[in-house]
Amino acid sequence: MGRDTASIDLLSELDNVSKIHTLERSSIDEIMLIMAKKIVATLRIERMSVWLLNEAKDGLVSIGEYDLRDDSFKKDNVLRKNDFLPYFNAIQENKILYAENVLKDPQTICLSEKYSIPNNVVTLLDIPLRLEGNLIGVMCYEKTGDKIKEFTFEEKSFAFSVSVIFVSNLEARYRRAAQNELLKTLEEKELLIREMNHRIKNNFSILLSLLRISKENGSSKKPNDILEEYEQRIFSMLKIHDLLIGAEQYKTVNIGWYINELTKEYCASHPELSGRIISDIENITVEKGSREGLYIGLIITEIFLNAVKHVFEKSNEFTFHVSLKRRSNETVVLEIKDSGPGFNFNDEKKKSTLGLSLIKDLVEELDYAVQFPSPGNSMYRLILPE
Repeated sequence: MGRDTASIDLLSELDNVSKIHTLERSSIDEIMLIMAKKIVATLRIERMSVWLLNEAKDGLVSIGEYDLRDDSFKKDNVLRKNDFLPYFNAIQENKILYAENVLKDPQTICLSEKYSIPNNVVTLLDIPLRLEGNLIGVMCYEKTGDKIKEFTFEEKSFAFSVSVIFVSNLEARYRRAAQNELLKTLEEKELLIREMNHRIKNNFSILLSLLRISKENGSSKKPNDILEEYEQRIFSMLKIHDLLIGAEQYKTVNIGWYINELTKEYCASHPELSGRIISDIENITVEKGSREGLYIGLIITEIFLNAVKHVFEKSNEFTFHVSLKRRSNETVVLEIKDSGPGFNFNDEKKKSTLGLSLIKDLVEELDYAVQFPSPGNSMYRLILPE
């Protein structure tokens, strides 16, 4: 007939189960199986299972179901709350759910057709699992067959203690996961700070270089004109930061979005050109690093400033056009042009103009394939590598 209740050393078995909790194991399935085999033998039952609430809290998902009768272990079965509402209410309200006859108990009769009868369960002892006072699942101890089982007070206490051990195991895992996530977040923040410092330093270096070139060229421009040009350049730099932070990526920027934002700023700062600045950006995603994106923005800004200075002031039919498109061979092409007659880029650059020199230097830094304007053709064409 086996051991009687009095001969079961529950404290000894509880100690064994608690030792399983301390084992360093990567697979919770292994822990579940070892624990379940010990528990069903101790309580003289045939089935034990653990179920956790899903994220929506509208169903229980098994993370382990052990059946002594065929030594089987399975998981990922689901019990939906809407199908078993009395049972879900019972584990929500009680510390222990004990049904000597699951087919007659009003709290468990709803389980009959889909769970109890298929698994031949006759008696059920379920311990709700709670973490910080909130229900997270249930641990089930089940007697199968024709004869009901009367769980003693000691056996109920033992089952409850096992559930406490199991929850502490889960809590430790959640805590480690939270700590790892926190460490990851801190590392990302430190990396972000270093990246931002590097980016700011790089931006200041570019501005200083531009100021030095302007000084060396002995610019005869009016102070207001010089300030207006630098305002556009600085906006190109600031907009990169806005887009990086807005997209919460911090490392790459969508070039299409960036170009659209730049052209909006050109229109805002030059209202007399409203309707003449055209941005033709296909619905494609072209992600580039912050440095590469910044250089692209500065190139477009310099081309725009030169167009305003040399074309708009001499023509009433001024237009400025920027397009970003993917060609049939999957290359991405950036084209910037104005309504001017074009010019010999290399000849004009030799005159030491700041804008053209800067465009040339930035293109060389990017190492893009490029087509510069020529007489009769005002277009800049850059091939952006994927």
